[in-house]
Amino acid sequence: MMKLTVKLKDVLKQRNMTQLELSKKANVRQAAISELCRNERQEINLEQMERIAEALGISDIGELLQFEEL
Repeated sequence: MMKLTVKLKDVLKQRNMTQLELSKKANVRQAAISELCRNERQEINLEQMERIAEALGISDIGELLQFEEL
């Protein structure tokens, strides 16, 4: 079985950016960013992910999402 995970915590660390900075830049609630960093969301809002990717300068979604085997 596969699970989709969000690698946002790692991406923020690589870019030396805080959740709050990303929240402001992407216009996404900080609580939502925090939940994504902890992989606690059951559903992902595509519009939010697009804004997050744009704010981080990411054009390859593979930098943010990956499948992991359980």
